Amino acid sequence: MSSQAAIAVLSRDEIQLAIRSLTSAQWARLKAVAKRFAFGRPIDPNDLLQEAFLRAIDSRQCPADVDVVMFLVGIMRSVVSGEAEKARNRPTVVMSAVVDEQGEPVDYPDPSPSVEEDLIDKENAMLIRRSVLALFDDDPDARVIVEGDMDGWSADELRTYTGLDKTAYDSKRKLIRRRLNKTYPEGWKP
Repeated sequence: MSSQAAIAVLSRDEIQLAIRSLTSAQWARLKAVAKRFAFGRPIDPNDLLQEAFLRAIDSRQCPADVDVVMFLVGIMRSVVSGEAEKARNRPTVVMSAVVDEQGEPVDYPDPSPSVEEDLIDKENAMLIRRSVLALFDDDPDARVIVEGDMDGWSADELRTYTGLDKTAYDSKRKLIRRRLNKTYPEGWKP
């Protein structure tokens, strides 16, 4: 028997259970690592974390003696490394000038937001987040659900984290919806 076959690995169900059982400190660590790995790269930290979960469950083998958080960190490192390798091997595309009917070069405006627009968007997003979360200062479970929604958590993750069963969770969602609709009947207005 080879040494590879002798290593005990977690099953898909065990990995899923370990992911569902992550503590808030472990979640915070994974999010911080994803943010650090994604910094300066064209990948969203939440997408990176979701990709790690997907690969952990679908295609990777986690040795039974390895901490699941460290396993997920390793997968995120691998994803980022693979994306960097793809970028290095991608051919460089050289654009030729576009000219109008008179042969003059056409200078199209850059569609990406300016630094000022990007800063304004980020400030607005923070303002919206603070305002919406403040609506639920009196209800910790509802606040956790809203914040989890903003951070891309699934309903199962939120139910597990809050300890609410399906009925209680659905009731909280209804309360959240009603409070948001009452406060912002026409959507967000700064």
